[in-house]
Amino acid sequence: MKKLLIFSLALFIQPVFGHGGVERTSLLKEAEIRLFVADNMNSDLVTIDLPSGQVVNRVSTPPSIMTLQVGGNNNHIYAMRGRDTDEGVMSIISTGYDKKEKKFRPPYVIRTLQVDTPGGGRNNGSGHVMATVNGHDAVLTEGDGKIIVLMNDEIDGFSKLRTKTYDLAAPDHYHYLEGEKHLYIGHLFKGFVQILKKSTGKEVKRIGNCPLLHGMGRDEESGRLFFSCRTEVVVVGTKGKERAEEITRIAYPDKGRSCAAFLNGKQRVRWCYTEGIIPQLYRLDAAADDYQFDRLAVESSIRQDVTKDGEYLLILSKDGHLTLRDGFDGSFIRKVKVSEPFDGVWNEDVSKAILPDIVSHNGIAYISLTHEGRVVEVDLKEGKVNRYMDIGGFPTRMVLLAKEDLQ
Repeated sequence: MKKLLIFSLALFIQPVFGHGGVERTSLLKEAEIRLFVADNMNSDLVTIDLPSGQVVNRVSTPPSIMTLQVGGNNNHIYAMRGRDTDEGVMSIISTGYDKKEKKFRPPYVIRTLQVDTPGGGRNNGSGHVMATVNGHDAVLTEGDGKIIVLMNDEIDGFSKLRTKTYDLAAPDHYHYLEGEKHLYIGHLFKGFVQILKKSTGKEVKRIGNCPLLHGMGRDEESGRLFFSCRTEVVVVGTKGKERAEEITRIAYPDKGRSCAAFLNGKQRVRWCYTEGIIPQLYRLDAAADDYQFDRLAVESSIRQDVTKDGEYLLILSKDGHLTLRDGFDGSFIRKVKVSEPFDGVWNEDVSKAILPDIVSHNGIAYISLTHEGRVVEVDLKEGKVNRYMDIGGFPTRMVLLAKEDLQ
């Protein structure tokens, strides 16, 4: 009994090292591509690393994601809430890329800001890029009519967020493009393009007579901007003598069908489409002396995109096929079955995103199949489905970051 007591006391008086001597485990992982997918079933932002196809994690954001864009020199993902709530917020999420180690960590929410109906990212051939002013990320707040520029070089969870604010003409739904000297903001319901001096925010002029302005594009070579009205497209200059001047207007081939967005095709060709399930696209050659639209008939289309080089025009039809067309003339190349049909009504408004999305990189396209809870990977050159990645829920908007673009 005495020996047992001594042994017990010896155990009791041993030094305890409760939090010492444990090495940290690295969360760094190799990946060539990081794919961010908005799941609007529960407002998660799902991260998939490629080529492994592994779901890295899920980051919870306030409901419901309407816009997903990349900014901060590819360091941040901005998730903006739609209008199915009584509060407007924007979450800033780390992409997880470690520039020193050249590997990826799990993403996390850096901070969530309360803003009055955030939106208005630019659409210069891609709706996935954050608006900027002089290289700084900017958000257009449609509830109170402002451009808020985030001036911090790095955004973290502790430092004071420095901002610069430009006042817009009125609260509205905006379509924004940045020029060399000025900012150009199309107002949906007010029906004009407001032009502000970039350095001061002072209004330069307004270009009006544009009922229901929705959609915009840019031709980098000429610097000209294309703003879509319901009746025609207004062309506005941004360089030299053309700066802040209306150049011309382009009539649509069909009454009642306007351009809601532009996509950058091959050799300065721009493709534009209306919202909803569409039977045709318009083609505009920005290199032509006289602008005019040509029509391209397509199967009932639920989503459209182009590859980064403009080589392919990608059209996802309502019957579940991805059609590849030439990015210059729209000629048919091939068609790939990617999903079951998108049955029912797919009319999206600004409450939250419900439509599928398409992103691509180096001849591979990724499509969020909202109705099947998964993402499909398609080899565009081979014309075949490589695999499906199940994430569950209701995947919609996507952002793709390639490691080669993050160096």
